[in-house]
Amino acid sequence: MIQFATIGLSCLLMLGTLGAAPCATLKKQDEEPHYCDTIVYNGTNDDTHSTEIVRRDFISREKSVYDLAIIAPAFTYAPAVSCCAAVAGANLIGFYDRYDEDLIPNHKSGSLIGGVAYSYSVQDSATFALTETLYDYMGIDETGATEAQFVDGIKKFCKEKDKSVTITSCMSSGSFSFSKAKTYIEANQPIVFFVSGYNVGYLSEDENYDSIGYYLSTANHVMVGFGYSVYNYVTTKGNLTDYYFNVASGVAIKPAGFYNINYKTRIIDALAINIY
Repeated sequence: MIQFATIGLSCLLMLGTLGAAPCATLKKQDEEPHYCDTIVYNGTNDDTHSTEIVRRDFISREKSVYDLAIIAPAFTYAPAVSCCAAVAGANLIGFYDRYDEDLIPNHKSGSLIGGVAYSYSVQDSATFALTETLYDYMGIDETGATEAQFVDGIKKFCKEKDKSVTITSCMSSGSFSFSKAKTYIEANQPIVFFVSGYNVGYLSEDENYDSIGYYLSTANHVMVGFGYSVYNYVTTKGNLTDYYFNVASGVAIKPAGFYNINYKTRIIDALAINIY
């Protein structure tokens, strides 16, 4: 099976030109957003994404980190265009395969490291097949999938596997609630983010500054959070707090990293999903 890279480009096939408006623009005012990162077969980039380095100079730094695994699922295989929702669904189900390996037949979910920390396995032919199944269940086409299609596909998959699923929004009065998401992460439930514009970064710590490198995209996208980090800085200009989630991005160029929820992004919805 040929593996194509998803690299976080938006709507090129749907709009047909690099200069067209990004995917955040809806087809009609009354339609749901379509999440439609696409595939570029030649690996080239366009103006919907970029890279950026941010430096945090500080007097002191405190951080709190909570992760559901030392290495979380980070699948990126995409069977067709505009299928970030299916890739995110595969990463979500890959997480729960640890607790019921019948969710992904012929796939070893991972292993314990040192008897305490769990490390998930890399993608393989079994996870490829899962993504293709979810692509069909979600009814994805070249315009991508709506949040409702994502949810319907996950529910259909769980029903066929004779599993129960609970889905809870982490929004409050139309805005993302970090405290809600934090609570669900600590209850061992990943968070599925539906975003307009996103970042995936890495953070390099030094004695008196942090360097944060971001992969940026303007596309509508779906990612899965498997942990959170809070960085509190005291700086010469006052206090600063950064809120991150450890995400499986679904983007081959940066399959896992930090998602800064307040940096060049808009969270349309965020769902805590429990499969049992």
